[in-house]
Amino acid sequence: MAYETGSTTSSNDLLDKLRLFVIVLGWTVNRWVTAGSGKELCIQKGSAYFNLRSYSNESVTICGQTTANKYGIAINGSDAYSAGSAWDRQTGYPVLDGASAGANQIQSYMPLVVNFGPFPAYYFFSPNADNIHVELEIETGKFLRFGFGSLDLFNPAAAGGGRYFYAPGSDVSVTSSISTSTWLGSDIDSQTYSLEEVPFRLADFTYTNGNAIGSYLRAAFDSFDNWCSSSYTTSNYRTGQACQGGGVHDKILRDSSPNPINGIGFLTPNIVSVNRSNTTLNPVGTIPGLRFMDMTNYQPGDEFTIGSDTWKVFPWYQKSGRSAQRGIAYKKVP
Repeated sequence: MAYETGSTTSSNDLLDKLRLFVIVLGWTVNRWVTAGSGKELCIQKGSAYFNLRSYSNESVTICGQTTANKYGIAINGSDAYSAGSAWDRQTGYPVLDGASAGANQIQSYMPLVVNFGPFPAYYFFSPNADNIHVELEIETGKFLRFGFGSLDLFNPAAAGGGRYFYAPGSDVSVTSSISTSTWLGSDIDSQTYSLEEVPFRLADFTYTNGNAIGSYLRAAFDSFDNWCSSSYTTSNYRTGQACQGGGVHDKILRDSSPNPINGIGFLTPNIVSVNRSNTTLNPVGTIPGLRFMDMTNYQPGDEFTIGSDTWKVFPWYQKSGRSAQRGIAYKKVP
């Protein structure tokens, strides 16, 4: 089983369904416990460790900031698991640059703002057993996501193994207003209140608030040994090292879609690179089973086939609304 869909009642229920899904794919569950009114889930596949926490009307701490009465799912990665450590402080957790010890862990966060559940639909995609993409329809036609796994590496020996995780951002203070302009931002490329929304696209727009960052890559090179954070410049990051991915350098190609011959938007791969300077990038690998595309000729959840591959497309948030025609497509493996 590498694809699953259905409805879900809450963030806790979604995390439980994800737990059962990854077990079938060969992941090991190191922790599954109740915490507050939410759940903690720590899982591993080989040397890849990821840690998740669902929240249900409780205080949420993300990247050192705490806000009460919030709903959502937080995620980070680590190098190992210890039963005696907090869910988000596992060995090799992402370290917040310049923060005080004890409060320096990093998490990405999918905030549930317009609806706390039940939700119309969820979708689990696993293009291979090492990668998981979660798409959640929070209201009819509106979507958020998170995911984790290991890149298809250009250099299989790359330190860190290309492990990554992502969620819409890391802003725990988003308002409960139903207006997207108050928590996602009034424009998809605006720096005001914007979240990253899709993985490794933060270099696509100017921002000054680190709360927008939602994507992280494990890397070790030169003197750096931590998780790189998605950013458009080395001066705007959380971990001391920036990285960036698809949706940035290929946006002209994406925005030139759809193909006038077959009506399909170009499927642009998400190539993740680390910033060696403000002008130099080192490509690390691509996110398996995930592409960006124009979805002018598609509705949310539509499927199309290219060769032997079936893809399923969703808007970044809401088609023809705030997201215009920007889409994210996942490879569906029955």
